[in-house]
Amino acid sequence: MIKESEYLRLHIETVHSIPVEDLSNSLNAYGHQYQQFAVDQGFAPKAGDARLLVSSVSRGSIDIAFIPELVAVGMTLLPLVEQGTLVVKFADQLISLIRQFQGHSVDDTGRNITVADCDDVANIVSPVADNGGTQHITVINGGVTVNQITVTQEQAHKIRKVARATKEALSVPLLEIRKAVSLTWQQLAKDAPKTQGKRSPDQGLIEEIDKSAHAVLFTEETAHLKAELIADGENPYRMVYFVDVEVSRISDRVVSYRVCGFHGKEELAA
Repeated sequence: MIKESEYLRLHIETVHSIPVEDLSNSLNAYGHQYQQFAVDQGFAPKAGDARLLVSSVSRGSIDIAFIPELVAVGMTLLPLVEQGTLVVKFADQLISLIRQFQGHSVDDTGRNITVADCDDVANIVSPVADNGGTQHITVINGGVTVNQITVTQEQAHKIRKVARATKEALSVPLLEIRKAVSLTWQQLAKDAPKTQGKRSPDQGLIEEIDKSAHAVLFTEETAHLKAELIADGENPYRMVYFVDVEVSRISDRVVSYRVCGFHGKEELAA
């Protein structure tokens, strides 16, 4: 029996038995979503400081009640009111996220969809998608149901298909062109310049785009620049290069730069 103090309830009824790894992956996805929520909302400084705990598992069909934990504030369990508020907010965001993959236009999740979201949602619905039946996620606050979603096997198939397609779309690098940016080298190998792929032994820093160094590739037209950098006798690590680059991103994260134009160089200030 679910108690009033247990605010997030997962109920799964399947036609066939669920493989342990499928159930484990599903529960881990709930936990990952809670950690991301706690960090995004400022409840925890890092993911490891927030955990979603299983408070009870009922007999028969799978019936699980979750409670929150915030290690960062030194509490094993939050007080009842704060616990309820936290879980209700998290569950509302989680249900809104799942509904987006059902094809509903729900924009109140508070953040853009990520590859990790796609993986988590696919794992959450997989027990029903693969084994039949239905899955219910219910938010209970003070004994009152305030939000809920039911996912059938047919809906689970659709959700997982959309999640996988969205992940594939997010994983395709997005290109943008930046003109005359300042590039400094963090690593410059003697290998031939890379013109294909995403990886390169050459690593460059363009601070106005990203504070971290990334792989630097060249086009066929600019590949000769690398040989000139190494052969002209100057220390390339003491120079700043003004270049046009194609910026490759995946899920808003910079993956690499491709040099497609060169406007000169000058020595870094001592």
